[in-house]
Amino acid sequence: MEELIQQLTHNNQQFEEQWPTLHTQLHKLSIDSSEVDSVIVKVKSLDALVDYILADTEEFLYVKLVMTEKVITYAIEDPIPPFDELTRIFCRVLNVSNTNNLFNLSFLEKFFYVTRIGEELSKISSAILIDSMFNHLEKHEFLNKNLDDKMKQSWQQFLSRGLFSSLSMDTNKLNSEATMNNMRSSFQRLYRCAALNSHQSDVWSAVLNVLNRTYPTLFNSYTNSEEATFYLTSCAEPAISADYVHLISQGYKSDLELFKTNISLICTIMEKLVLQNRVDACRYFMDNALIVHFKLITNFEELLQMLIRMCSSVNTESRNSFCKSVISPITYELSSKKCKKELAGLFFDFILAILSFTIMDAPKFAYNILAIGEFYPWKQLDTKITQLIQSCITYDNIAYDTRNTDLDYLNQILSIIRERAKVNPTMLRATHTLALEAVLKWSSIINNDTGKPYSRHVFGMGVVMAELVDQQQVSVESCSKLLGIFRKLIDPDDEIFELNQLYDQFFRSLVKLLTEFLGHLKTLPLTLHEEIASFILAALNHPFMNENGAMTLAQTASLSLWFKLGVCMHTEDDARPYKTCADRLYQLAFEDEAQQRFYPWWLTFWTIVGIKYPNLALDHISQFLEDIIDRKQFTLLSVVTALYSKRPESFHSRLNDLIHGLFDVGNQRLQPISFLIDTVVQARPELITSEHVDYLFTLIKDNIDLFDAMLHIFQTLGHIASAQPHLFDKHKDTLFDYTIERNSTVVFDCLQHYLVASTIINGEKTADEYLTRLIDLIKIIKNIAIELKTQIFHTCQVLGVRHKHILAAKRNDLIPFESDSTCQALIGFIDGNILSEENQAMINRTLDEIVQIERRVVHTEQDVQNIIKVVKHQELNITNLNSHINEIDTRVNNISEQVDFHAREIERIDMKTLSYVPSEWGRDVCTLLNVRTDNDWRLLGKRFGYSTSEVKHWAMQIDPSMSLLNEWFMTHKADEATYGLLKVLNDIGRTDAEEIIRKAVTKAGQLIPDDMSIEIKRLPPVFISYQWGSQKAVLRLKSNLEQAGYLCWMDTGQMGGGDKLFAKLDAGIRGAKVVICCMNKAYTQSDNCSREVHLTISTGKTLIPLQMEKQTWPPEGALGPIMSEYLFIRFFDRKANDDNYWPADKFTELLGQIRYHVAPDPDMISGQYHNWFVPRIDNLIFLQPQTSNDSKDKTIVQDNLPLVVTHPQIMISYQWDYQKDIVNLYEKLTRLGYRCWLDIFQMGGGDSLFEKIDTGVRHAKCILACVTPKYTKSINCRREMALSDALKKPIIPLLFEETSTWPPEGPMAMVFAEKPYIDFRRANDHSERWTGKEFESVLARLQQIIPEVQTEKPQRYLIDMQRPTTATKEQNKKSKRIRSAPVTPLSRACSIM
Repeated sequence: MEELIQQLTHNNQQFEEQWPTLHTQLHKLSIDSSEVDSVIVKVKSLDALVDYILADTEEFLYVKLVMTEKVITYAIEDPIPPFDELTRIFCRVLNVSNTNNLFNLSFLEKFFYVTRIGEELSKISSAILIDSMFNHLEKHEFLNKNLDDKMKQSWQQFLSRGLFSSLSMDTNKLNSEATMNNMRSSFQRLYRCAALNSHQSDVWSAVLNVLNRTYPTLFNSYTNSEEATFYLTSCAEPAISADYVHLISQGYKSDLELFKTNISLICTIMEKLVLQNRVDACRYFMDNALIVHFKLITNFEELLQMLIRMCSSVNTESRNSFCKSVISPITYELSSKKCKKELAGLFFDFILAILSFTIMDAPKFAYNILAIGEFYPWKQLDTKITQLIQSCITYDNIAYDTRNTDLDYLNQILSIIRERAKVNPTMLRATHTLALEAVLKWSSIINNDTGKPYSRHVFGMGVVMAELVDQQQVSVESCSKLLGIFRKLIDPDDEIFELNQLYDQFFRSLVKLLTEFLGHLKTLPLTLHEEIASFILAALNHPFMNENGAMTLAQTASLSLWFKLGVCMHTEDDARPYKTCADRLYQLAFEDEAQQRFYPWWLTFWTIVGIKYPNLALDHISQFLEDIIDRKQFTLLSVVTALYSKRPESFHSRLNDLIHGLFDVGNQRLQPISFLIDTVVQARPELITSEHVDYLFTLIKDNIDLFDAMLHIFQTLGHIASAQPHLFDKHKDTLFDYTIERNSTVVFDCLQHYLVASTIINGEKTADEYLTRLIDLIKIIKNIAIELKTQIFHTCQVLGVRHKHILAAKRNDLIPFESDSTCQALIGFIDGNILSEENQAMINRTLDEIVQIERRVVHTEQDVQNIIKVVKHQELNITNLNSHINEIDTRVNNISEQVDFHAREIERIDMKTLSYVPSEWGRDVCTLLNVRTDNDWRLLGKRFGYSTSEVKHWAMQIDPSMSLLNEWFMTHKADEATYGLLKVLNDIGRTDAEEIIRKAVTKAGQLIPDDMSIEIKRLPPVFISYQWGSQKAVLRLKSNLEQAGYLCWMDTGQMGGGDKLFAKLDAGIRGAKVVICCMNKAYTQSDNCSREVHLTISTGKTLIPLQMEKQTWPPEGALGPIMSEYLFIRFFDRKANDDNYWPADKFTELLGQIRYHVAPDPDMISGQYHNWFVPRIDNLIFLQPQTSNDSKDKTIVQDNLPLVVTHPQIMISYQWDYQKDIVNLYEKLTRLGYRCWLDIFQMGGGDSLFEKIDTGVRHAKCILACVTPKYTKSINCRREMALSDALKKPIIPLLFEETSTWPPEGPMAMVFAEKPYIDFRRANDHSERWTGKEFESVLARLQQIIPEVQTEKPQRYLIDMQRPTTATKEQNKKSKRIRSAPVTPLSRACSIM
């Protein structure tokens, strides 16, 4: 056979021609016994075949391969040649460098498969032979660029499914488990060769994959340490594959000693891999070596230095992956490791290296290192802190406005520095310059580098950065710069005006910073005062509140600055620039009741300035008096009193109001007001008239229980009596009586002034009378006070100075009292005895008093005469005016009679349908208020405190006034509602409506109280009842509800206790439409909570229980029977990690439950809950586009936003636990052409959801009731079924969960009694529930009720639809029309909102 093969031709054409003969010859030779038993002949034949193959240069010819297979088959028949020979022959071809020769590869494949040499070599464990194969194989690079596709695939197939295989069923392979274990070193060498070439050779890559799968622990051990080092070092070779590195790293995962021996080399390799931009390979060593054996690392200095170098050398494009795969795991380990404080500097350098990446992920990892507690020597890190702040600032060029990103960790990094600076104030010296520059830079909002606004995280940093500014280093220039920023922010013409709302918190921190600057500087130049005043004046022209109810930035800034000015005004010139601001504040506070919040601003300013610099306040005296007299505010009393002497005229014009308002203020303010009057009276007693004096005595009599509080009034009366005693002639007996009754020296002092002045005018006659009565006083008053007795004797002496003979006649009457030293002196005066020096001085003072009284009386008489003349002239003018007024009154009376006549002719409307507004006057008042004027029902609603959206909603009603009043009376007690309505009507000048109500109430025999201690305002529609232990959680709930548009009432402990608290709670519950009970275990044990629940039930308010913690339901105790009738919302989340402790879907459910009864106030809704009432479920409308034959007539649905549907055919009634199922049902029915009503599409608008449910039920042709045990207990579901049953609507019950009986127990039993249910209990998958025979049964029932819908062509019956404005984002895109089915005229369509 050897000779035959040697004689074969290489020419393909000749070979094919000779093949039949050759085939016969080969067959004959193979069966020739003389050669079969010769092993040498077979080997020679195979060698001859290899020689032929290697010499063949023709194109591949399949017939030659057949010939080759016959020769090989012949050679392996018994006796089989030795495997060392077979291996040698195989390697002869394998060793050929030309890997693109298909004949060679085909021979190798045939030879390997026919001889099964791989299986045999594995059996005999011939390591030398296998190793020789590896040596020849490793010579080939198998480069992709050198192989055509067919050859590459053939080599891959042969090497990865032949020579080596990952399939356990393949036995003819070299990589059996036993072989690889025995030849680990050889396979490691082969693996390295494959890894080196795999990046450019798919063939070697396939070999690599096979070895990875079959022997993942290949590098778990080594023959010696040198070998381990060699393979580890080879990982840094640029051409080595990542799989190789991964397998090498895996070996260190389980071998502790191997890791400890090579840790330094591992770090070096990792660093080299990063330099080669092979971060993924570096990650393998990080995960499998450093992190796994982190506890074994002792040289952290080396590790940190290596990490810092790696950070500086990593390629820009690879920074993200480097952070996630390398930095992330190591920072986690480092942050939990206790290291020596000597390494703190290196740790800080590592932080700076991480931040130098300027990518989104970096701040989080830097923060993890910085947050290591009690580790850093902050006092020694000033320079590094400066670098850290600078690193944070560089992140301001990243544009990314999504909330809650890793960029927020920049804020936390700065917060750590801020907290440390509080303990180490010297740190602020290092942070000041950069921090101030940063906040000033960011305050421009627009990034000069990009031309776009800075992102959110920048302003988050800015809030903290503002606190890193050192107040000790502030300057007037810094203050002026900040003021300039605020001026731009509130300037509507500035480009950043519209943007400031987005970064509100940042700018509020700048406000705080500026006020701290002012507080530190204290003394400001006049120019800065003028700048501040100019800014505040501009800010006051801006709205006070944002749409979300928060104070605007302009007002926050002006408020903070305004209340800081007190410490900065040291001269009159400092305060003068702010007078204009004070005038504007007065205008705002008192011209518009809604702006009364500015009153404390105005008051604070004048409280300070009026006392320190009274000259500045002179032009504002009229404002102060209005505040005191008209508004009963007395803070400025001390200021006003001090100003009287400088400008008395303003006080004189209001004196009458002061006196008549004296007793309107209560006993607490009586004395200060009387002191002000006294100041005026002392200077100008002639201004007081007899009417004034009579009025004062009448009020004293009427308020005798406040006698002690009125003593200062007697002092004022005394000053009047000294000047105008004739005004007191009719009241002298009263003064004597009060002196006797009260034993009061103050009252007697007033009497004394009168007696002395009267005696001066009237002479001896009155002196005799008065002396007699004075002596009688001493006799009459029991237990007379010593001071009073002394004062009486002194008065006798004063009278006796002018009329001594009359006093002498009374000497005997004084004898009984001579034991008194004052009386002894008086008797000595009568007797002409030599007086003591003290008594003589007293006589001299008395003479002086008499002279002064005489002058005062004479002066007053002259002034009174002048006043009388003026009064007479004015009386003449008044007489003329009265005549004119009488004529006008006559005309008005005539007009009134005509109006009354026409009013009686107006048709009376039946008021029985109005549940709350009294029918006696409701229609008449509403008719008046509905007429459009400046003070119509809209102003009334505003004064009541109703929101703009509520007023707009009522404006769309047929009778808006009736809607408004119905709401007012529904949420208040009848008497309180009536009183409040009358008070506000009077305030807005609607006395016509007020008169109608008063007459109607009087006619009904009812009384209207003159005064009630209630707040006349709209009460919050939601009342939150809770137990104090959960206050913090409930406050967060309140905040979120208000951000969603629901104003809430809750007791926060600021209103005292007792009856006052209970009255507030009563009003809060009565004024609410919904009561939320936040129930924990302590709630059911609280008496106050129990009272609130019972009041809620008794007043018929809607009650929504929230389970704030895990507890049995219904709860144990007295509330158990009540709560058993209600469905609770599980409002706690054991897995929640954010600040909101409730599951998100449960808060949405709560909003939906409240929406049944109350519409949200859109003016309150924050960005977080914008359009929450628009459903957030994908594919709400499931309409498929349809194109008719006519290209002009197309039905198109652009997207899956909710579309407005008119004339609903089906209303779906369900309980919220199955909302996903219901949406799927909605999908099915909508696809089939039915028009469905669903409550989640009705959340918008200003009316309650019940009104919409009523409309939905009334206009639906069929009701689908999705029944569960919770459904039967739901009050809202009960109402829907009761209304449907009353209107005789077809009801189809769909049973979702097991009920104990059918019909289910409870109020719905009668509704479902004769209605068979369709069983949907079997379905667990939401999407699969609406299939099968059960759903076909539903469709069959619907076909009977709504036959006009042909479900085979659903699009044909869809009516005209459009997008609601609350749901669409691109409103400029017009929605397409879908052809309509006929609609019933005059029916009200229920729309998907």
